[in-house]
Amino acid sequence: MSVLICENLTKKVKDKVLVDDFSFNFLDNQIYALVGKSDSGREVLLDLLSAQEKPDFGCVYVDGEELYDNPKMTKRICYISKNTSFPGHFKIKTIFRLMSTLYAKWDNAYAYELLDYFHLRKSKTYSSLKPHEKELLLGILGLASRANITIFGTTLDDVDVKDRYDFFNFVYLHHIRYPRTLIISTDNVDEIENIINRVLFLDKGKLFETFTIQEIKNNFRLLSGKTEVLKSLISGVKVIGIEERYNNLTVCVSKKLTKDETRKFQKYLIKISEVPIQKVFIYLLNLREKKGL
Repeated sequence: MSVLICENLTKKVKDKVLVDDFSFNFLDNQIYALVGKSDSGREVLLDLLSAQEKPDFGCVYVDGEELYDNPKMTKRICYISKNTSFPGHFKIKTIFRLMSTLYAKWDNAYAYELLDYFHLRKSKTYSSLKPHEKELLLGILGLASRANITIFGTTLDDVDVKDRYDFFNFVYLHHIRYPRTLIISTDNVDEIENIINRVLFLDKGKLFETFTIQEIKNNFRLLSGKTEVLKSLISGVKVIGIEERYNNLTVCVSKKLTKDETRKFQKYLIKISEVPIQKVFIYLLNLREKKGL
């Protein structure tokens, strides 16, 4: 278990800011999701959090010690990125032996258990694996490392939805048994909402919002109904997103509805539902773009 504290991380390439003054505390035993577009700086941020790169400004601390140029601290972090790779002739069992030399808590039995579950043969070479098999293998390595801080820069996008569901169920069960700090970069955040504690929204290198999953469930609502009816009912309500299809309007409101408000909307046959995390991100990002941020 470890605490990862980021203070004012900034990273530039030439004149382009890739990570902009990022500050956040990743706490013990929590699972975090990072959500952002392709230009959000997520990959560069993960490189900074795992000491793959150094920031131009700012610092990362692990349990009170600086991360950079500190081998004792970097050994506590396992970063599985989308670019993680191995020599093509390495067999899976060879890769497992290599991981056991890198991570003191490496769980060989668990790695083989997952290998069997996902029907991967230990004798297969890395180059012979299909793209989805490589992603599953990388996920297995991250879990079996049992590193104090485990960072997934890939969320099995090439893996079919059933295997992806099963893998993240393993993530949850393994986290219950061996608590640690998990950071997951994802484009499918709603698929893993039941295992994450907090989500971070990134845009152009900046952290612009962060919520616990419960805060999203409590404080955002989708209202759907006939356009002319719903428009007359939302005057004075903070709306962060609007979608209109034919004569039906859907709005996302940023507030916890009172019982009286709920009854009023239901009286006029307005459907009230929870907002998917991804839609909250999109709506808030659209607001930023409208403001020119």
